[in-house]
Parts: sequence; structure tokens; C-alpha cells
Amino acid sequence: MRGIIAAAAGVAALFSIGTAHAQTKIGVWTVKIDKDCSITQEWKTDSKDTAVVGLAYTNKGQAMVMIFGDSSWKLKEKEDLTISLSVDKKWSDKFPGAAIDKTMAAVGIPATSKAIDALMNGRELYMEIDGKSDDYAYTYYLDDTRKAISALEACRAQAQ
Repeated sequence: MRGIIAAAAGVAALFSIGTAHAQTKIGVWTVKIDKDCSITQEWKTDSKDTAVVGLAYTNKGQAMVMIFGDSSWKLKEKEDLTISLSVDKKWSDKFPGAAIDKTMAAVGIPATSKAIDALMNGRELYMEIDGKSDDYAYTYYLDDTRKAISALEACRAQAQ
């Protein structure tokens, strides 16, 4: 779990840093390509909170970290979490995760997981932090995700 927190903290830092080495937009995704390959989406919710979703490879491309955040969340830093993910109700799994601060949660996924294939080919990703209210769940529309993850995969291949 500490590995997830450390990797996620590094990825979360990307969200707060200005421009990375190379950055581009693919649809709703911001793609950052440098020593850390990542893609992110950020938006304002109906209640004017800021929500974010991000994917990044860590451990020289051997694992993927997914970050989920909402400025209204009240998590306990380093709190152990179980995060349920599903794509189009065709693929679903539960992963151990952790709060990396009060407003962000992270989950580590092996790079060989079926999750990546599901994300590449899916239309909707549903995320829920188990044991929390509906305020800790989101449906993410995976518009342009295939292109963004393809860019992420290309970056991963270069990093290995």
C-alpha cells in the first residue's frame, strides 16, 4: 500500500505542476509526456467543486495508478480504501487503494490487467469508493480515451 501512496503522490504532484515537458490535449484529456507519462481530466461539477481523474504509469511501465479526486471529498490522508471500477458493465473489479490527501484517492493496477483493455474500448467508467456515500462515486465518459491511452502507451514504451 505504501508503494501506491508514494507513486500516487508523485502523480498527484503532476496535477499541481504547470506544464510538463510535453503536454497536449486529446479531447477532454490532458496528456503529459516526460519522465512521468500521465493523462488527466479536470472539470467543475454542478456544485462548483473541482473533480479530476488521472491515469499514469509507474514502476517503468509495470503498473498503472489511477487518481480520482473531488474538492468536496473529506478523506483521511493515507486512509486504506477499496475502490470498485467497472467499464460498460462488461468488466469490473475491486482494487485496494488509498487516500493521498483529503480530496484524492488512488488505486494501483498491474499493467497487465484487463482494466487497460476495458478503458481502451469502453464508453463509460464507473468508480465508487466502497463504504462511502454516493458523493464518492463518479461515472466518467471515456470520450477520446482510446487516443489518450494510446499516447500514454507510447510514452510507456519509451520509458521501459
